[in-house]
Amino acid sequence: MSRSGCFLDNDSRSATIGGDMGASSPTGTNFRPRLTQDEKTAETRRRLLDAAIGCLIDRGYANTTTSEIAERAGLSRGAQLYHFPRKEELLTSAVEHLYHLMFGEMKEKVSRLTNEDDRRAMAIDLMWEIANGRFMTAWIEICVASRTDSFLRESVSAAKDRAAELIDRSFRELFPRPASAPGEYDLIPEIVLLILQGMALEGRALNAEFTTRVLTALKTFKL
Repeated sequence: MSRSGCFLDNDSRSATIGGDMGASSPTGTNFRPRLTQDEKTAETRRRLLDAAIGCLIDRGYANTTTSEIAERAGLSRGAQLYHFPRKEELLTSAVEHLYHLMFGEMKEKVSRLTNEDDRRAMAIDLMWEIANGRFMTAWIEICVASRTDSFLRESVSAAKDRAAELIDRSFRELFPRPASAPGEYDLIPEIVLLILQGMALEGRALNAEFTTRVLTALKTFKL
């Protein structure tokens, strides 16, 4: 992985980042409109957040430094400090960014399906893929570090609450509440995610047949 590039496999948009973001070809063949200041700010922050997640995945929380994050993002240390003065602030902002990356694509894919049973099955498969993916590695690093860091723990808890709101909103849009649903219906997405995260942590030690049974049960259980 290039240290100056973005770690996201599907983020080809990052490949062209760097240099003069507002530059255009004198001939007009590769013309790109100049970014507004707000767009430049958003782009710079995104690069830092992507780089932070990449560091967490590749090096772990203990070995992640703001200097390396700035280097991976292709930015100066001063630019990093301007947007995120504290390491904890940068990494907890990365947590929220992480959840949007993890669940944004899932929501978009599942929303294409009109049959609710098909939607549920695909949602479970995608959440299982997420639980076993690189993004979840970054999330685990942050969670473990927050156990002994009070500032980080408070920020991670707040970010987790906002992420839960995102998940809940997506769930309600994809799976409208049935009239016969129990009062705990709204807890379903969080319960499912916690189950899948726990199973993913077991890794290869988890019995494959048992994993299949659990996934099938989550896809087919009746309310």
